[in-house]
Amino acid sequence: MKARYWTEEQIGRIRARSLGMERAGAVDQEWLNHMVQHKLFKLFVPEVLGGTMTSLPEALKVFEESAWIDGALGWTVTIGAGGGFFVPFMKPDICKGQFLPESAVIAGSGQPTGTAVPVEGGYRVSGSWKYCSGAHHATMFTANVLVKASEETDEPIIRACIFQPEQVSIIEDWDAFGMKATGSHTIKVEDVFVPEEMTFSLLHAYPDYDHSLYHYPFALFAETSFAALILGVGRHFLDEAHLMLADKKESFPPPSAERMEGMTKVLQHAEIQLKEITSCFYEIVTKSWETMLSQGEISEDMIEEVSRNTKLAARAVREMADGVFPYMGLLAIMESNRLNHIWRDLQTACQHSSLLTFEGIE
Repeated sequence: MKARYWTEEQIGRIRARSLGMERAGAVDQEWLNHMVQHKLFKLFVPEVLGGTMTSLPEALKVFEESAWIDGALGWTVTIGAGGGFFVPFMKPDICKGQFLPESAVIAGSGQPTGTAVPVEGGYRVSGSWKYCSGAHHATMFTANVLVKASEETDEPIIRACIFQPEQVSIIEDWDAFGMKATGSHTIKVEDVFVPEEMTFSLLHAYPDYDHSLYHYPFALFAETSFAALILGVGRHFLDEAHLMLADKKESFPPPSAERMEGMTKVLQHAEIQLKEITSCFYEIVTKSWETMLSQGEISEDMIEEVSRNTKLAARAVREMADGVFPYMGLLAIMESNRLNHIWRDLQTACQHSSLLTFEGIE
């Protein structure tokens, strides 16, 4: 696999720094700068706002390629780019101010774990939100809140708030065993005033920045993005497994011929699995995208079909890697080992609730 935005020399240096970035808990600033320079955080931002307005299938390839280089790098690109989906839902003048800067990138959460009390001109907001990937390099934060009802009988409504970095406290509590370099920390605000124009809802879009992507179901957009990332980490896992197998041939004493033959067969089977998973995933996503372009929407049946296949693809990649891992020897259980690092990143990415499915479990 080749990456369109990264040279072979850069890929080598990134991978050499993977464990160092994991210990630091963040992707190196050099690579964040590279993402900004190549507008990887603006894949879904209109050109008039400095973006590239990339089609969904093409963007998914970027996520896969980035994650193939390094899991945390791919996660950073995927999450950072995903914030562009909110462009049409923000008031146009606010959107322009937030997205025009070259380094613009969102971190945040869709969980409504904050509260907003209506006041003149806006809201007083308090709350905390976990797992805000990229918190330390974000130029803005978005987070869902429950707006306090004006009457006791009224249902609270969910609204998204846009916070500036100076309004937010970052609680460094991301201690997962994988994807450690994603900076997916908790953010917190306390009694912050948020003007009405700095809030938005995914139920109301403005016509100023219209594009087919923004009509694609948001939940499906998230699911396919994470699944593409998982495909990339899975490919990296197999590449590294092949390198470890080659090293074993040169080790002393060398593994038995029977063991080498068995390991080779395990990897050959895994390669076939991953190729089939990847092909089916892109086939159905591309079909849904072409339907969106031609018809302006996709049916509930197609949404369900794409969602089902996307979740099954993610699970299949994890199961493929879990099937290979036991055959890679004791070295693979060491956290300092690159295969172990990739495996942990894969397990962590697959934990995302967007990809959870109980299909086939009895």
